[in-house]
Amino acid sequence: MIFDLFSKMTQKSAEKAIDRSIDEYSKTLEEDINLMVRMIYNRKTYTTDVESINSREVVFRCPINEYDHVRFKNGNNIKIDFVSYTGLYTTRVTIVEKIIKEDITYYKGEITQPIEKKQRRDNYRLPISLDLTYTLLPKEITEYEGSTLDISVGGMLMETYENIYQTKNIKLKVDIEDKIYEIKSYIVKKRENFSNGKYFYHVKFEGLSNKQKNEISRFIFDNRKMQCKNIKTKKN
Repeated sequence: MIFDLFSKMTQKSAEKAIDRSIDEYSKTLEEDINLMVRMIYNRKTYTTDVESINSREVVFRCPINEYDHVRFKNGNNIKIDFVSYTGLYTTRVTIVEKIIKEDITYYKGEITQPIEKKQRRDNYRLPISLDLTYTLLPKEITEYEGSTLDISVGGMLMETYENIYQTKNIKLKVDIEDKIYEIKSYIVKKRENFSNGKYFYHVKFEGLSNKQKNEISRFIFDNRKMQCKNIKTKKN
């Protein structure tokens, strides 16, 4: 009797912890239109698209790679990471349903463990060279040229010949997949490359909308995957 009461209290406490974590993170995850889910299954890592997430329920595409795809059974309990532009969120889900829609297989899972934020995804910087221009705020009198050395959702490493000392606030204009982004940014750190006379600036983006973050996040994710694939091809 006492054991049953203790078990019920423990279960109730666990349920409340799950609900609290969902209340804290669900809006961020639901608003990310490029939300992915990552998991390790049979010692292989899979990443796939999230179709929908609503409270404790998440629907995702059948994890698949170039060789095989995962076949879950109802009742399977798996550890997953939600991969969002804001970070990585870890939890566990129990598979409750297999769905086939337009010849595509999906799985529906119920969240059975509190969601925990593990790390900031925007810390990952994609090494890539993109041409850009920038002006100094607030006057914006002259437009200067530069290029990226890497980019993340939160900022970039910029290279330019100009020694910026008048301000730490700039406005960047960069072409990402044929779309021009004008981004107000703040210079966090500056250093000089003595070998070629250029300056490196670590800049932090300010005021990006969720839509812009999603687009840049997708650009980074796609290019990172392509770079990894090219590396594997060269090794083979």
